[in-house]
Amino acid sequence: MKKNNSTSNTILSFVAFFALTTSLNALALGQLMVSPTRVVFEGNERTKQINVINNGAETGRFRISFVRRNMNADGKIKEIDKDEPGLYSDGMVRFSPRQVTLEPGQSQVVRLLLRKKRGTDDGEYRSHMMFQSLPDPAASDVSKLANAQTEKLTISLIPVVGITIPVIVRQGNLDAKVSLSDFEIKHGNAVNAKSILSLKINREGTRSAYGDFRVYFTPKGGTPVTIGSINGVAVYTSTTSRVLDINLQTPKNFSLSNGELRVTYLESGKNEKSGLIAEARLATP
Repeated sequence: MKKNNSTSNTILSFVAFFALTTSLNALALGQLMVSPTRVVFEGNERTKQINVINNGAETGRFRISFVRRNMNADGKIKEIDKDEPGLYSDGMVRFSPRQVTLEPGQSQVVRLLLRKKRGTDDGEYRSHMMFQSLPDPAASDVSKLANAQTEKLTISLIPVVGITIPVIVRQGNLDAKVSLSDFEIKHGNAVNAKSILSLKINREGTRSAYGDFRVYFTPKGGTPVTIGSINGVAVYTSTTSRVLDINLQTPKNFSLSNGELRVTYLESGKNEKSGLIAEARLATP
């Protein structure tokens, strides 16, 4: 005879956490939308704000916090255990609120206040703000999930989604010099596979670089054609270079030979006259 004893029940609850970053003007993941996706304090700026919107169909709970992230030479953002030079925790930037509950379609303004210490050295300081979706308390309460009639092992997968955006503080007169090098065109082997332009972004100076890439091809005797683009590319002060791959979108039977590739790196929202960060030209035989 089976015992009807809740102590014989074992329920394991695993929480899956996904931390994602992106480089759009408004970042959306699941039911959470955040705008803008990059905050920079410069000059005499002391306050900023971020809009958080629940664009899902259900009420959502979200926790806000600062986390430590840094960039590798391959452009990937990694989690680190403690502050490194050029990084800060939430002591330099205060924010409120730290947790919100939003009904479908409801929004919340998160206010940021810069509190630099007197005598702060010139330089660029960075942290990453995380917006973390919290599970429904009822769905994650093990005691409520327990069923006295069940003696089987129960596994409950509760997704906890998080997205991060950089929050940057600049002190003093900073500069950055950027160049592009190590170009390589990689052709796909499969039918209809897209070509990829691989390049290296080299950064010098005391501040990070951030902008949009455009790739143009001009056939000999022809007119320029836009064949590639990627927005929101950053090179943080934690690295002097990073590798970037740009997917090339070319018409069918379009040849990248006997012409010239031109690559531009522009400040987001600006044109080549006012916001050109770096440019390179490459002849294709």
